[in-house]
Amino acid sequence: MKKIPVLKMARDLSQPFRPVEITELDGAYHAFIVRYSGDYIAHSHSADEFIYILEGMIDIEMNDETVTVKQGEAMLIPAGTPHRPRCKNMALALVTETKGLQIEGRE
Repeated sequence: MKKIPVLKMARDLSQPFRPVEITELDGAYHAFIVRYSGDYIAHSHSADEFIYILEGMIDIEMNDETVTVKQGEAMLIPAGTPHRPRCKNMALALVTETKGLQIEGRE
């Protein structure tokens, strides 16, 4: 088995909202790392999205509320839930979702 140097890969990840796949799961899912900085567009997906914050913190606007997710915390965004990530500084997250969700449901 091969180890994945996630934090080393993250050092080369300088542009926000440009995910880099780190592995595939069961052919239908994948995990990727992504930097957050600034405001992302509001969007939703047809399947669940799991976000784990490796560094920093992000605010996720959804259902008329804002949830702050800090380093070491995670959040499951249920399928069909409109959400908008926002980040005042810089954050790094590990995201797991069904393949193809990254391009789905963008406003």
